[in-house]
Amino acid sequence: MRVVPQLLNQDDSIRIARSTLADGLGLPLGFGHAYIALLVCVEGCARFTINFKERAVRRHHVLVLAEDTIALLRRRSRRFAAFVCLMPKSRAAEVAYPLPNSLFVFLHQHPHCIPALADAALLSGWLAQMEDAAGHCPQHGRTMLRNLLQNFFLKVAERVSAEDCAEPEFSRGEMLSWRFWELVGRHSTQRREVSFYAEALSITPFYLSQLSRKFFNDSPKGLIDRQVVQEIKSLLTYGDLSIGQLADKLCFEDASYLCRYFKRHTGMSLTAYRKAARGSAPSR
Repeated sequence: MRVVPQLLNQDDSIRIARSTLADGLGLPLGFGHAYIALLVCVEGCARFTINFKERAVRRHHVLVLAEDTIALLRRRSRRFAAFVCLMPKSRAAEVAYPLPNSLFVFLHQHPHCIPALADAALLSGWLAQMEDAAGHCPQHGRTMLRNLLQNFFLKVAERVSAEDCAEPEFSRGEMLSWRFWELVGRHSTQRREVSFYAEALSITPFYLSQLSRKFFNDSPKGLIDRQVVQEIKSLLTYGDLSIGQLADKLCFEDASYLCRYFKRHTGMSLTAYRKAARGSAPSR
């Protein structure tokens, strides 16, 4: 599928999907209420900016993105596809319970992991087991997924050394940009005006625009609108809300305004997008 997978609620189960992420191209990736998003490139290649650093991602490369990680998909090859595992906070806590603290520091500093060539077959087998547990094991799938994820992260922990855990330094502009994107993720479904975010950051809208164009290559309003559109797409794909309920949830004046807003940004009606997305989206 093209859409960026999402967790629509904090109490959702772990979601497993394969996606080209095409709808997220050029946009800081958001995965709804996912506390941790684990991505594995299964085909093709892509270029991401992760916490302001450029990363070339190829087959078998792994991205471990926390809810405060800023990850932009800059470019993708035509055949790029990723395995995506989304964990809500409660499930992430279950997985993390027996893991060593040094691993969390490492993953925070090194969200882009490149497995050794010798581990490629192990990773492919792990992906198959994850998808089997998620799709064909209704009785014990929850426990199997937890165990498989713990095994995956423990394998990563085997390769962590003390020097891998040094703290990076960020400029004031990078930190403000990071906080801006956190605010967008938290408030964009209710607040779409740039002045709200500038005031929350104690900076002017003009300075926010300068930062946004420097670090995200887009205007603040463009980023806010694209995040809102992504949220609408996710709700249309995975949710069952009526158009009127969708307008209420996302704080639009009425359903008509929401329809015009979505068509202006996508060229499609809400109904047409929902029909197309439901035809390609996997079942829960």
